[in-house]
Amino acid sequence: MANYTATNNTQNSTIRSFRAVVFAALIALLFNLTSCNPKADAISPETETIVASSLRAVASSDSSNTLKGVASFPIGAAINPQLLASNALYKSALVKNYNSISTENCAKMNRLQPKAGQFNWTDTDALVNFARQNNMKVHGHTLIWHVAVPTWVTNFQGDSLAWEKLMKTHIQTVVGHYKGSIKSWDVVNEAFEADGSLRKSIWYQHLGADYIARCFQYAHEADPQALLFYNDNNSVYQTKKSDAVYAMLKNLKQRNIPINGVGLQMHITVNTSESILTNVIRQYASTGLLIHISELDIRMNYSLSTTFVLTDAVKNAHASKYKAIAKIYKGVVAKAQQFGITNWNLGDSDSWLLTESKSEDHPLLFDENYNRKLSFYGFMQGLTE
Repeated sequence: MANYTATNNTQNSTIRSFRAVVFAALIALLFNLTSCNPKADAISPETETIVASSLRAVASSDSSNTLKGVASFPIGAAINPQLLASNALYKSALVKNYNSISTENCAKMNRLQPKAGQFNWTDTDALVNFARQNNMKVHGHTLIWHVAVPTWVTNFQGDSLAWEKLMKTHIQTVVGHYKGSIKSWDVVNEAFEADGSLRKSIWYQHLGADYIARCFQYAHEADPQALLFYNDNNSVYQTKKSDAVYAMLKNLKQRNIPINGVGLQMHITVNTSESILTNVIRQYASTGLLIHISELDIRMNYSLSTTFVLTDAVKNAHASKYKAIAKIYKGVVAKAQQFGITNWNLGDSDSWLLTESKSEDHPLLFDENYNRKLSFYGFMQGLTE
């Protein structure tokens, strides 16, 4: 019986390997047909649909044909708990393709502590419970930020000691409540301006420049096992900011402040320079910290045009950029530092970018009906190469 089982295992392994090879070849075929054609704008929708349908047929027969199935590191999505509870397609896309959840908005200060000392755990608890049931990890976003501050905090009257107690109490109450359940946190979010100076936020004004280090210390005290991240945006566009963040990260490490990683939000466009992306990711990776591409979405309509037209060429550029992000991350970040890549929500209609700019865009991997887009396959190819 042992020999028979061993033979079966070998045969199954061979079949799985064969499927993986066939699947990778089909992805390459799709990508080459749609992105390497010098007349990409002229690609017929019928051809694209036929090839994509062939890939979906392979996907339905092979459980590895999902983002989490082909990736060598966690693949995450920022999740809206209301959509998760009410939309079956949203839930299905999440469960099939992702093994990590970020709390998109529900764990921000104004949601968790809308009134002083009164915590509302409902939505974040729901995400944590869902993640536990589906064998997913949860990344908490975010403990301290200059946005999403409740009114009672902006109106708070007190000296620096009172402000310190306010900040410490919020951090430790939240991290303590989710100790062992939320195993990583964005402790401080977007503390720098574009020119590299510290943002004169409400926290900076009342607590001084070193409030950032103390936030990490307080979070670590509440859950010594949690992985703690600094998270920021636009570093790929703003050299002074990226240099300032890099210097702060090195300083925190030198002082033995308990920081484990850095999040690069990665709200970029189809025109974002891949060489710049590579350089910034390499710069942060040189700190030795865990690297999290934490809020990935890619604008198609980078000029925010009111007359934007979604062409095949734009779709191809979008797929190419998603592929490039995955390849750069795999190629630049050491395996031990690869915390993962997180998409900032699932379907195009769920994206914050549509509300933020009021212009048409299609920045994510799934369309408004949670069908896989060409970009999904571009991203998957980047993960598999």
